[in-house]
Amino acid sequence: MSILVITLLTIIAYVLWRIYRQRKYEIIAAAGAKFYAKREQEKKERFKNYPYLFGKLEGSLLEVLARQAEVGSPLLKLSFYLMLHESTKIDFSEGSMKWDYLWNATQELLEHLEKFHKGSIVEHEIAVAYYWQIAATAVGELIKESPDKITTQSGREISSIAGEKLEVEPYTNINKIAPLFPKKANHPAKEISFYDENGKFPKKSEGSAYIREKLHLLM
Repeated sequence: MSILVITLLTIIAYVLWRIYRQRKYEIIAAAGAKFYAKREQEKKERFKNYPYLFGKLEGSLLEVLARQAEVGSPLLKLSFYLMLHESTKIDFSEGSMKWDYLWNATQELLEHLEKFHKGSIVEHEIAVAYYWQIAATAVGELIKESPDKITTQSGREISSIAGEKLEVEPYTNINKIAPLFPKKANHPAKEISFYDENGKFPKKSEGSAYIREKLHLLM
């Protein structure tokens, strides 16, 4: 067999191999796209009651909170306990005061959402519980890392936290919750903010008597 024939056969074999590989890739890609589209449709159906949160919050945590809401777990109470659990580990310091202001700000936020933003109350509370899950985890790490620890007479260890430690993400992410939900027609000109007039975070807040009463009924 001449060199020319061998060369031609080699080229033909290579071209056929490339065609086969390309076709195989297209089949795999099409199957993958079909699978992905199916999964996305299943997710949309799963979270159809939370249209303003789907695709905006991390999926696995959203799934956990949605399930808790659907079995009747009071998410407002859950958020409060997340805050309270870490609060008992912080001594009376600027960080402790800011942590308390964050909870009061959350009460303000929930009342504001119910009055001026679309979305169900459950959806609002899922967004808040999502925030507090992350915030509580973050402050727990600050408490562990704090060099200033005191052991109380009861043997409980508490820590000091500098105020500026709570002036960054993820604590400031509370400002991102309201924009998740479209405004109602009665929304005031300015969106709710948790910075004071000097740009400090979080602002001093008295909370919401309405939300405190709701929480009291859950206790």
